[in-house]
Order: sequence, then C-alpha cells, then structure tokens
Amino acid sequence: MTNVDPKGYLTVLNSMKITSDAEISDFKKARLLLKSVTQTNPKHPPGWIAAARLEELAGKLPTARQLIQKGCEECPKNEDVWLEACRLANPDEAKAVIARGVKSIPTSVKLWMQASKLENDDMNRSRVLRKGLEHIPDS
Repeated sequence: MTNVDPKGYLTVLNSMKITSDAEISDFKKARLLLKSVTQTNPKHPPGWIAAARLEELAGKLPTARQLIQKGCEECPKNEDVWLEACRLANPDEAKAVIARGVKSIPTSVKLWMQASKLENDDMNRSRVLRKGLEHIPDS
C-alpha cells in the first residue's frame, strides 16, 4: 500500500496548468491578431502592451520582454509602455528600463514614482524624487 498526502496532492494538482487544444488555438489566434495590430499601426501603444501580456500569459516571458522593448522603441513618449516594460523586466534590469523611460519622458510623474519605488535605500529614493522635482517643479 502507498500512503498519499491529500493536502500535498491537491496542492500539486492546483499548481499544474493544463492547456487544452482550445486554449492553444486561442493563443495562436490572439498572436496573429496582435501581430497584425503591431505591424499595421506600430505607433499604437495598447497593441504592444496587449501582445506582451499575451506572451506573459502564455508563459513566454522572454518573448514578452522582447515585444514590449519593441513597443518602447516605437512609442518612446508613452508612459504606459515604459511602465509595462519595467514590470516585465528582470529585477536587475528594471532600474535601467525605467531610467530610459524617464530620459524619454522627463515630465512623467508616474515614471518618476516608479523609479523611486525601485530604490531600496531611502537616501537613493529621495535623490530620485528630488531629481524628478527638478524636471517637474509644479508636482
């Protein structure tokens, strides 16, 4: 006889992701649609964000990062694309991504706030916020 831990067994079953043929087909259709959107209108930021999120949902994080990076190149003046790129980036690379975003849009309060959130040290956080206030004195 074998002894099975019911709690552990259920936990393992819940963590397993079963992808059906219908889900795979849906991903393929969505990829095709979003590829069309990003190719016909590359300056449309929601298309890039949606494509990256689809790849993230499919479990292909490196592909999602590549797509959102292309989105940042095509739409450098959109803060939502930069915030998404920061969210998808490795923790080590997130500061560099948000720094490029801040250079592209120095008057974006959201980007400066995200840059300050990424800092661990209070001194560095206040330095980032002071620099942001230099660019946006009315904030």
